[in-house]
Amino acid sequence: MIIDNDETLRKIIKLNLMKTIGCDVIEMTSAKEALDLMRILPELDLIICKDLIKAEKAEKAGLIVANYLKTESLKTPVLVIGNKDSDYPYVSSIPANAPWKDIVAKASDILAPGEEVPEFVPVSVHYFLNINTIITGCDIYIRVKKSESEFQYVKRLHAGDQFIREDIIKYQESGLREFYISKDNFTTFVNFVTAELIKKLADTSITGKERVTLSSDAYKITTERIQNIGIDEITIELVEESIASMNNLLKEQNSLVMFLKALYANDCSFAYAHTYLCCLILHKVINSFEWQSPQIKDKLTYIAYFHDISLTKQSLTEINSQEELDDSGLYTEDKNAVLNHALQSAAIVEKFSKIPNGVGAIIKEHHGTKSGIGFPETLSHSLLPLSMMFVVTESFVDEFLKIEGVPNSENLKEIFAKLQPRFSKSTYGQTLIAIQGMIQNKKK
Repeated sequence: MIIDNDETLRKIIKLNLMKTIGCDVIEMTSAKEALDLMRILPELDLIICKDLIKAEKAEKAGLIVANYLKTESLKTPVLVIGNKDSDYPYVSSIPANAPWKDIVAKASDILAPGEEVPEFVPVSVHYFLNINTIITGCDIYIRVKKSESEFQYVKRLHAGDQFIREDIIKYQESGLREFYISKDNFTTFVNFVTAELIKKLADTSITGKERVTLSSDAYKITTERIQNIGIDEITIELVEESIASMNNLLKEQNSLVMFLKALYANDCSFAYAHTYLCCLILHKVINSFEWQSPQIKDKLTYIAYFHDISLTKQSLTEINSQEELDDSGLYTEDKNAVLNHALQSAAIVEKFSKIPNGVGAIIKEHHGTKSGIGFPETLSHSLLPLSMMFVVTESFVDEFLKIEGVPNSENLKEIFAKLQPRFSKSTYGQTLIAIQGMIQNKKK
């Protein structure tokens, strides 16, 4: 179990522990939440707990957990990130500022000292969509179940094999979601794929639907790379090329029509469709405001690109209200990810250099709350003007993407009729009017 209110760090540690030693990991955001579960699930091999968690106002989270285990006479090892502050005999610690790799290494030593770790780790199929050969020395396998507890790994692609995108799509259509790769080759392979993707994004001859598909693939790999590897130089370069690619799409003639063709042909993911459509509409809408400028448009591109970057599951990006969240049937972990994603996405943005000033603040407010948590019942008029503009634009995009098939004029009338009562004042109302004007111009 890992207890930390930093979702990004939780995900990185979880995924890397799964890859290195093959263990299952439960995520918790606070010691109180963890104790509730531990009362019905006491059998844990290790608890990793951040020492200081904002939600724990009375005591330190690590101390709460250690004291509970001591009181219950349990012997569960605890790894505290920070000061251990406890006489519980089974607690160890690592500095609060320790990099995630050190935390994973220490946890691995506790969980599996001297044991052989799994030879293969999963790699999502979509990593293979934009390459046509495998890096030297890196064979690719599929996993076949031999029994309830045993798996067999069967080689499907040899190092150096040539293949095309359609070959990989056939695997996807057959239900395959992951290939497997030697754990020793994982980082090298992901960096190889990322480098190839960066080259393609920089190729100005790629246009239209092909660029939409490429940009969609790049967006998915960016979100997974942030979670799996973190924000390194290669991740930063991929983001920069992805932003440039999105800007190139916006400059193409009939950019909306071209995008919709790709969307209805299932050539891009929902997450990227949501991101790109928000960006496209914001770039059009801002022209209706006297304070528009190239710098503001640049900022809007980053806001659109990063606003959901902390969400790695498509099902989570489709939830945009408290009602939808209540009806979703999601586990607590996923519900918390949705509720906190504005705050978490803003935190991720702040770790990138060369991001326009103020982007993080607007992403934090993009669901209408100053805290970046949850969905407000009533609109706040204390948000930044760009935040208000984004709230309205995203609400329109959410409704637009719910329409099955190509939207018609009646669909659009229904969307505006639904949004108008909520967005009628100040920048909210001005933005909705601007979107209506943009749609009418497109019809003409």
